[in-house]
Amino acid sequence: MTIRRGFTLLEIMVSLAVTGMISIAIWAATSQTTKARNIVEYSQDNFHQVRVAFDMLNRDISSAFLSYHRAPQATHDTIFIGTDGGNEDSIDFASFSHNRRYFDVDESDQAEVSYFLATDPENSDMVNLVRRESPILDTKPLEGGQTLVLVHNVAKFDLQYYDIANKEWQDEWDTTQAAGEGTILPTQVRIKLVVNERRGASRINGLDEEFEEVTYGTQLTIPFRTPILLVPTFIPGMPLTVD
Repeated sequence: MTIRRGFTLLEIMVSLAVTGMISIAIWAATSQTTKARNIVEYSQDNFHQVRVAFDMLNRDISSAFLSYHRAPQATHDTIFIGTDGGNEDSIDFASFSHNRRYFDVDESDQAEVSYFLATDPENSDMVNLVRRESPILDTKPLEGGQTLVLVHNVAKFDLQYYDIANKEWQDEWDTTQAAGEGTILPTQVRIKLVVNERRGASRINGLDEEFEEVTYGTQLTIPFRTPILLVPTFIPGMPLTVD
């Protein structure tokens, strides 16, 4: 005669308790790993935005130029205007940084470029760093073109311009004004970008809107400081040419 013996209630309760503890431990480990991964991904995304923005600022500003080239009827104007707006500075200028992406398009490497802060279309409490580019130089260098958001949730965008003649940094620069530096470019531009980054639980679920300000900065050089100018050249016995 075979006697079959089952589990007692105590044994079942003990096994359930052990299983529950193991499950909780696995869930806790998985949850912490997920949180750590999300934090790293969020931070890397912020760093990537700032890095791309600084790369574009470097390419554009280091290629800034002014030109006195004019057709008999003026068709374009080149400027360099840095406006001091407190925590929301802006800069508009002509640059040799345009990339022509389509074959036979009526464009060159010249472009009108602007950087400024603009309100986020989906969140009125947030401002973003925006780049504007127009591949066509015209008589309205502050208008036209397409805009691209570079960095989200910016707290401060501050620019300064080095005046080599007076050996000092200035908060504004305007080549359309006769006073001061007039129609020449600054030798260097100092950029300070402050970004609001979520911290703690905000990075995970976006519910706790606690932010910390992270500051990034760089300093750029402008090689072409004086305007490009057509210089007539006369050689006896030769037609008048222009260099």
